[in-house]
Amino acid sequence: MFGRRRRVAPVIAAPTPVPELSDEQVFALLHGQLSELVGAQGKWTLVPRSENDTDVIFHGLKAHQIAASLTEVLRSETALLRGEVVAEPTALPWTPAPISVWAEPERAASNAPVHLPSFSAAERARLVA
Repeated sequence: MFGRRRRVAPVIAAPTPVPELSDEQVFALLHGQLSELVGAQGKWTLVPRSENDTDVIFHGLKAHQIAASLTEVLRSETALLRGEVVAEPTALPWTPAPISVWAEPERAASNAPVHLPSFSAAERARLVA
């Protein structure tokens, strides 16, 4: 009674595997970054915490900075592995508004030359002294 038309099913391509860093590469990257920070020739030293250590804000900020540094290294290496280009923008994507505004806009738009008073050498010496 009702005829069914045969439709061709769309062919879905198998997803190509996304290149990933191996465990050895991740370890080498993280070890290199941590060695620059707290290694034998690193910028910081590790000291065991004592009971009277109250500098928790500094430790939290430093932990955040280390995590951000490690994340950036992993992201950039993964992008290189995948052939992506990761670059910082070279300019602001918007034009910032001026911080201050001229109080007399009609005078600022004038193209007339500004005449400065001229003083003789004797008057300049007297003004300075």
